[in-house]
Amino acid sequence: MSTGESVRKLIDKAHEFNESLFKELSEGKISEDEWFEINSQYFTEHYLASDNPRGQSGHGGNEHGYFHSHQMLIDVIHKSGTIIDVGCANGYLLESLHRWVTALGYYKLTCHGLDISQGLIELAKKRLPEWSNHFYTGNAVSWTPKEKFDFVCVKELDYAVPGKQQMFLEHLLEHFVKPSGRLILGPYSEETSTSTRYGLVSSWGYKPTGCIERSNHKHVDISRRLLWWDT
Repeated sequence: MSTGESVRKLIDKAHEFNESLFKELSEGKISEDEWFEINSQYFTEHYLASDNPRGQSGHGGNEHGYFHSHQMLIDVIHKSGTIIDVGCANGYLLESLHRWVTALGYYKLTCHGLDISQGLIELAKKRLPEWSNHFYTGNAVSWTPKEKFDFVCVKELDYAVPGKQQMFLEHLLEHFVKPSGRLILGPYSEETSTSTRYGLVSSWGYKPTGCIERSNHKHVDISRRLLWWDT
């Protein structure tokens, strides 16, 4: 199996899991609280099964692939300030961003992370003890920080129950982002031939301030995309 096919298989597997869980929710077989709990258990188990920090953050490739997938974040972090990764898992994205920005001599970041999984947050604190007071356990759709942030990074709106992603986006904009701050959605993978998240969030009345799209260097039918909103 080629690397491109492996990427496609991983994406399909995640979609199948989400669709199956949504079906159970819509049929009343599980509650919203159970939906969150099952999601948390599923991804915690899969992430912690990995033997490297990239895998424990949800990435299946090597360091080169990780950088290629996430480097566009550097383009939208345009000043020093505080940043929170919503759905931070083991904190690897924050660790990487801090390392990249510091190496480039651009800006200084004060890093924070939030995840619904207690197990992943405990791992993040163990891996990055200097930031241990900056990692929080909570459900991002209802959790409210004590202070707002200059940059809020969330990889997916699918952290919210299907049908409530707009409410999740509004919650982040209202409670997480400082005035003159920036909410960043992505980088996420998206098929080039399907309707886009850009169109979806714009239809809600939240047209992004900016958008970056880059090709997936190992699969021609998938793009890496990133949106942001300036408040």
